[in-house]
Amino acid sequence: MKIGSKVVMINVEHSITVGKNDAITLDVIHQVCLYENKDGSIEADLDFVDYDDVKFLGMAIDGGYKGFKEFKEQMLKFGIDVDELIDEECVGLISNLDMINLKSMY
Repeated sequence: MKIGSKVVMINVEHSITVGKNDAITLDVIHQVCLYENKDGSIEADLDFVDYDDVKFLGMAIDGGYKGFKEFKEQMLKFGIDVDELIDEECVGLISNLDMINLKSMY
């Protein structure tokens, strides 16, 4: 058997709070994909993967993906774009230094 390449996948979770009066809390999960280029350098790609443990005013949003989707649709009717709030909060969660440290795990 010959291994032609290897890839390391790392899930990174952050608990965030968004909305007026910090009404929505949730865990966001990003995945870091580490791989080696042909020149031997290590590269990393960062992608959003999932949400978990979503709460509104301390109450869990049940129903998995479907329940969270319905919650976001209801909030949008009130003019609150939950996806936009989450995206804004996620900016800079994983720093360049974090990525360097993750690359060292390869």
